[in-house]
Amino acid sequence: MNIATQRLLKIEDLVLHFKTRSGTVQAVDGVDFELDTNRAVVILGESGCGKSSLAKAILRLLPRNVEQYSGEVYLQGTDVMKFDEEQFRQNVRWAQISLVPQAAMNALNPVMKVGDQVAEPAIVHLGVKKEEAMELARRMFQHVGVPEDFLQRYPFELSGGMR
Repeated sequence: MNIATQRLLKIEDLVLHFKTRSGTVQAVDGVDFELDTNRAVVILGESGCGKSSLAKAILRLLPRNVEQYSGEVYLQGTDVMKFDEEQFRQNVRWAQISLVPQAAMNALNPVMKVGDQVAEPAIVHLGVKKEEAMELARRMFQHVGVPEDFLQRYPFELSGGMR
């Protein structure tokens, strides 16, 4: 298998059920799919069918009322379900795989400058100094074609697409 078709993500029999007052909700029930490098997968379905629950199950962003959570999640061939929570947090979640929610533009803190918010994960998760994190944020902005001066702006100063 060459680099262009290398397996990036493989999900096998992923299950996530919740306990509710009305009984068990089978949000994710035996999901299987594969995603190769340089490919995309689209999860479609009506509201409430489990799309967000699937994404959260892959990232282990689980609510307190989990009744059953099982399956296999391979990231670049490594079964990350075998990682303990700390290993997963440090090496997988937000480091190799992330979730961008539907209302991502509402996720920015309106009273913090955009650059500070973009730099914060590097400070918190990678332990870098603020100056280094801001330089990383500046490079990321350059990479995606966002003007550097946006680092000093507040979210309300940006369009929805820029946010």
